[in-house]
Amino acid sequence: MNHSSRPTRRTLRAVGVTCSVFALALSAGCAGDSSESSGGKTVIRFNWWGSDSRHEMTKQMIAVFEKEHPNIDVQPEYSNWDDYWKKLSTSAAASDMPDVLQITDPFMYSYIDNGQLMDLKKVKDVLHTDKLPANSMAMTTVKGGLYGVPAGDSAFGIAADPAAFKKAGVPMPDDTKWSWDDYVKVSKAISKTKGLVGTVMPLYPNDLGPWLRQHGEDYWTEDGSQIGFTEGTMAAYWEWVVKLRDSGGTTSADAAVEALSSGAGVEQSLVAQHKAAMTDVSVTQLGALEGASGRAAKLLLFPGEKGASQVGAYTKPGIFFGASARTEHPKEAAELLDFLVNSPEAAKIQKFDRGVPNNPDVLKAITPELSPAEKRIADYLGRVNALKPTALHIPNAKAGPAVPEIFQRLNEDVLFNRLSPKAAAKKFISEIKSQL
Repeated sequence: MNHSSRPTRRTLRAVGVTCSVFALALSAGCAGDSSESSGGKTVIRFNWWGSDSRHEMTKQMIAVFEKEHPNIDVQPEYSNWDDYWKKLSTSAAASDMPDVLQITDPFMYSYIDNGQLMDLKKVKDVLHTDKLPANSMAMTTVKGGLYGVPAGDSAFGIAADPAAFKKAGVPMPDDTKWSWDDYVKVSKAISKTKGLVGTVMPLYPNDLGPWLRQHGEDYWTEDGSQIGFTEGTMAAYWEWVVKLRDSGGTTSADAAVEALSSGAGVEQSLVAQHKAAMTDVSVTQLGALEGASGRAAKLLLFPGEKGASQVGAYTKPGIFFGASARTEHPKEAAELLDFLVNSPEAAKIQKFDRGVPNNPDVLKAITPELSPAEKRIADYLGRVNALKPTALHIPNAKAGPAVPEIFQRLNEDVLFNRLSPKAAAKKFISEIKSQL
């Protein structure tokens, strides 16, 4: 999943449906609607998703790029995650792909397999990747081609509000030792304080990935050809979710799903509103969370690492930048891509919003300007990498995009007692297999 925003159930369903729709148009390709402006400049479109703060930062980055490249006019197009993939699949079907765009796993694999994205090795004389770690580009290196460059490394974790813990009189947990049962106990203890819950209800697969890995499994086998987890491990995860729900340590299922449907970002989360003490989060969202809450937060490792069969935590690029395979301006698109990942000036504006810069020279250049929150993000990624986590397995290109929607739908069925954890786990595997 992407490390920047949260999908809604209806959005993910739309993504799965429209995959089959835009596949019909692939033989004709998907050319960007770029053109020469009246001023003689080359016009390219750049599309991304994100929060309001990301939109503003990216527009500032574009202004710097245009100043450095006065012959190029970049037209920004942006939305929240809820709308992004629907718009992108619709534009693909209409042969109207943007020249440059944000992409992420698992959804990007359908675009790669169907020839939607440019092989960036074709523009290697303009887009320089020699300073980008090979392991950060592994997820977009498919069949010898390179279809995306990493916007930065990120990770998932638990954002905890020390002020909320203090108000509840509950000590901050030691994240090197705490268990999943400890998470429930801490959440329950905090929720005894009026107007405060221990944690946001887990509605996304953010927690599931570490859970599976801690049990020696993964979403996929190493080559992505088959499901990599067992029914028993999946059922055990949902049994934990039910335990958390029944403890009273989180919001009700009704309230959680209502918040999800509203499409609210991290700035509108219960932690930002001082109504919850913890939430799972893409760590690059820490600055936005703290800006909205007016409080410093602490990043915690997911529970369960101590005694696990393997490390559950991981770091990876949460966002990649790619280009349309049919852009009319591949050179100009590559120049923008190069700027986005290799320019210290761009990094000074966005800092860690899309991840910790993969280019070590860029990271070194901006380190003196990092905020306290950004330093905590860098420290957290350092802690995760110090655990020496195994690499994530690349998702199955056909079934991968369907997994988040299937998970979210069945997760709600468990929360509302429409399915038992065991029945949901069995159905989860069955539905994924039907996509293979």
